[in-house]
Amino acid sequence: MSTNAFKLLVVDDDEGDRKQINRAIRQSALQAECTEATSLEEGLAACEQREFDCAIIDYRLPGEDGLGGITALHVKFPEMAVIMSTGQGDEMVATEAMKRGAADYISKSRMNASTLEHTIGNALGKAALQRKVRQQQEELENFARLLAHDLKAPAAAVETFASRIAERLEEGNSAAALEYADWVIQRAQRMNRLIDTLQRYTMADAKVTFEAVDMNKVFDEAKANLQDLIQKNGASVTADALPSVLGNASQLIQLLQNLFGNAMKYCDKPMAAIHMQAVNDDEAGWVFSVRDNGIGIPESAYEEIFKPFTRLAAGANRDGTGLGLATCKKIVERHRGTIWCKSEPGSGTTFFFVLPEAIPPH
Repeated sequence: MSTNAFKLLVVDDDEGDRKQINRAIRQSALQAECTEATSLEEGLAACEQREFDCAIIDYRLPGEDGLGGITALHVKFPEMAVIMSTGQGDEMVATEAMKRGAADYISKSRMNASTLEHTIGNALGKAALQRKVRQQQEELENFARLLAHDLKAPAAAVETFASRIAERLEEGNSAAALEYADWVIQRAQRMNRLIDTLQRYTMADAKVTFEAVDMNKVFDEAKANLQDLIQKNGASVTADALPSVLGNASQLIQLLQNLFGNAMKYCDKPMAAIHMQAVNDDEAGWVFSVRDNGIGIPESAYEEIFKPFTRLAAGANRDGTGLGLATCKKIVERHRGTIWCKSEPGSGTTFFFVLPEAIPPH
């Protein structure tokens, strides 16, 4: 079974119908790992045991309502694409199935390799779109919370300190007024950094052009952009010879800037040491690694840190929005790659990410 095969659940009490579905899948270009169930109860139990990408459920199950089954599957497993199958070909049934959460509908009388391939592809596409919409809704809600908290606080501080400046100037106390002015500048800078970070995060989804990119040049550009921060921290940022990849240079520069910046921010050593290298994987492409000597990340947070607005307790006193690594994840996934990390608390972290080769192998 191919690692790219999707997981399909077939819920139908008729053995002949189940064989028809399996035969159509084998004759199609689909790569599916099929699990069969003869009742809704069996189907729900199977979903509790493993995650399915798609389910085909019969409209007429003995003693059960197929439409009710669609509702049950959709409510409990909203990420799964559900297809209603029936021998009747009733358009009213199809309409009601869609209202209940079905991604598509197929008639058993017209079921063959071509129609099944089209229906499953359509259902998976709809499910992916719905997942993206839900994700964007969650991000918008998080944006609202972040703006209410991280922008409202410094804005209120600016208003307060501006009033105090006016009071001190009226009193003729220019020294105190200047001190409050510094506070105003710091809060304004904080707001500008937050707005810039939000913009970079949203721009990671923008339409971009992909071409052959020399990662040595990307590394040099990212390092040059962070030169002031590198000098301020007395950091060492080095790399082995790097390959060319298929990607977008500006987004890859942002990716490295975020990783290097994080490494310096979360380092408690006298000097931050960051090293980058790449190894070739015949199947995946180029596997890059960025190793640092920072405070490290607990294993329980390996996935959490890539979620938007996540700030670990260890970084509570460090200025940040919780969008840096989330932006890295967006950029890498735009390049059809993956990103992950390994760490030893107190001894540093290594971030890994995969990018496609500049010239794909034949």
